[in-house]
Amino acid sequence: MTGAPAGVRGRLSGLRRELSVPLFRNTYALMLNTVLNSGFGLLYWVVAARTYPEAEVGRGNALTSLMLLVSVLTQLNVGQALVRFLPRAGTGSQRLVLGAYGVSTAFGVLGAGGVAAYCHLLRPEGDPLHMSWGFGLWFVASTVLWSLFTLQDSVLTGLRESLWIPVENGLYGVLKLVVLVAVAQTAVSDGVFTSWTLPVLGLIVPVALLIFRRLLPRHVAATREVEEPVDRRVLGRYMAGDYAGQVFSQASSSFLPVLVVALLGPASGAYFLPAQTVFVAINLLTLSITSSLVAEAARDPEHAHLHARAVVRRIAVTVLPGALVLGLAAPWVLQLYGDAYRANATLLLQLFMASILPRVVVSLFMTLNRLRNRTGVLAGLQLVQSAALIGGVVALYPTLGLDAVGWVTLGVELVLAAVVAPSVVRWLRRGTSS
Repeated sequence: MTGAPAGVRGRLSGLRRELSVPLFRNTYALMLNTVLNSGFGLLYWVVAARTYPEAEVGRGNALTSLMLLVSVLTQLNVGQALVRFLPRAGTGSQRLVLGAYGVSTAFGVLGAGGVAAYCHLLRPEGDPLHMSWGFGLWFVASTVLWSLFTLQDSVLTGLRESLWIPVENGLYGVLKLVVLVAVAQTAVSDGVFTSWTLPVLGLIVPVALLIFRRLLPRHVAATREVEEPVDRRVLGRYMAGDYAGQVFSQASSSFLPVLVVALLGPASGAYFLPAQTVFVAINLLTLSITSSLVAEAARDPEHAHLHARAVVRRIAVTVLPGALVLGLAAPWVLQLYGDAYRANATLLLQLFMASILPRVVVSLFMTLNRLRNRTGVLAGLQLVQSAALIGGVVALYPTLGLDAVGWVTLGVELVLAAVVAPSVVRWLRRGTSS
């Protein structure tokens, strides 16, 4: 009995030491944020399906998906630029953040305004995407607010203050569920879209005050001695390459469900959804870890490879075992959706999970090139990845059916990992100068 408390104290002491290191603290915070978002997302759609008619859930899902897509495309990937350059921006930190907010707002208004006008003028009344002028204005405002809301996560990551992110998004998840249920008891229409957007109003201002009044001034004071002014040309090239890569990646991920339905029918589209959802969640875990690595390595470039080694060890004990467990448990996971899902999507989910290991290698290569400001390489890589994925599925679906998506995903990731692995290994061994 005396050994047990000592063992517990030892583990707690080790945990405290682990969390005292900014890289690990921010990594675990971002991982926790991903888990919370995934859990709340699953719960949200279960509650929505039991609270609203199917037609309203379908319209709400379409409108929120449209808002998210416009937000991603009109942010110009400034969030990744903040994660890369904010850690050493010093006295220019506030200017960098305000510039990102301004770019996101301006393009958000233009992009969302164009979409709202299209949906009002060219989609007939009764169409799920038709918007009245009043709703169109709310759609534009919601898109801009959502863009700023998500940018705040990038600001917090770049400031190495990621512990606030799961707090912010956890509160958002709770508020979204409360509003979803509350609006159902009223005469307000578009309850699903309202529940997505209204809680943002309650959170964006306090988080902004936290950033500008407390965290940014503290960051400026702490980084003044290592300040590295951001060259506008370097920033512009970085954003251009990163945005192009984001467009290619977003195009393939958003188009893939549409392609599955077009080639194999709506039933296959339904079977594809849960497998893709799990795959996206695991990939977001990897992205969370590498985002923390970018912020820490940008602050301390001389030891970037050491930070990368530490991150690889934690991926090896979190993401990879998680993918293995989900692959082995795929039949039972899919059974939650029904017998047809288990019968038609088990191998697909297992192939997705098998592709996580080579995908981690590719993600590390992308992180390395972000730290070197070589985002043009990322754009080329993501273009090849997207084109090979779509082309491979089109070529193989007559023979392999829905499983073609899994086999092509695994094949593309293995080939890319084989190509980039030597660069990643050299980096981990000798640093970014290699």
